[in-house]
Amino acid sequence: MPAITVNDIFSAHCDKLNFKWVGVKKNQQQTLCQSEQHPTLFIGFLNLVRPNQIQVIGETELQYLKGLGKNSFNDAIEHLFSSRPALVIIGNDLEAPAEIIKLANKTQTALVQSSKNSNQIIEVIQYYLADHLSEYITLHGVYLEVLGVGVLLGGLSGIGKSELALELVTRGNRLIADDIVEFRKVSPDTISGKCPEILKDFIEVRGLGILNIRAMFGDNALINRKKLSLIINLEVSKSAIPPATERLDGGHKYRTILEVEIPEITLPVAVGRTLAVIVEAAVRNHILLLQGYNASDDFIKRQQQYIDNKLTENKD
Repeated sequence: MPAITVNDIFSAHCDKLNFKWVGVKKNQQQTLCQSEQHPTLFIGFLNLVRPNQIQVIGETELQYLKGLGKNSFNDAIEHLFSSRPALVIIGNDLEAPAEIIKLANKTQTALVQSSKNSNQIIEVIQYYLADHLSEYITLHGVYLEVLGVGVLLGGLSGIGKSELALELVTRGNRLIADDIVEFRKVSPDTISGKCPEILKDFIEVRGLGILNIRAMFGDNALINRKKLSLIINLEVSKSAIPPATERLDGGHKYRTILEVEIPEITLPVAVGRTLAVIVEAAVRNHILLLQGYNASDDFIKRQQQYIDNKLTENKD
């Protein structure tokens, strides 16, 4: 599991959640650790029974604590910090009680104030943690959004993936990543892909070198991330005639990535083939399949109906 520190969380949300350190900055490099007993308890509302590693105290939680009475309040606060949270966040721009500041300093616990309410804080940080702590893999290829669908172009180096991507971009589709793509499992059946920071906006085209897609085509020519829905593998055509088994359905298969099955098709690369048009057709066909329409099944039914009608005519 990737390591995430308190400072990573503070830096990533300093502006969005209006974070401010309370008192001395403590344990900024402390990491969030996954618990074998409760692997998902990273962030949540104040919980003294099953404490989270990031404890969020909003207006409701603070009112509850203050309503306990002085002794019970102190006992609850001591219990909170004895669980060794990595970070405590005070929401709603509330002033942290002196007892909380004192124990945070004593236990070297990072304490932060935010202008947002508890729900907003938890929602934003949960999304961040889900993205950064999920399973991930890097794959070679070019990743695009084609007609609203996340498509990974695969194939050997030099086969023309980047050139094809460039043509697809000129047709109004959007680039996500060239060469290296980071895929993360964001739910049991969903994989999301994005570009590594160092490669964002760039694409390498043989004969032209490195191109900046944002500078050439504008912001609308790129998208940050997309759910992976289809893999199109390019390969050098070995035969002008495809196998009989692939004549009807194109030889659709599935590739398993991070335990999720992704539809995959193979397109032969040959002189005279307009691959950009074929890729868009493949995506349109994929959308129809998701909607329940299969052209090959429809064609087979039509042929069978034709044969049945001919047999009936001959009997008559």
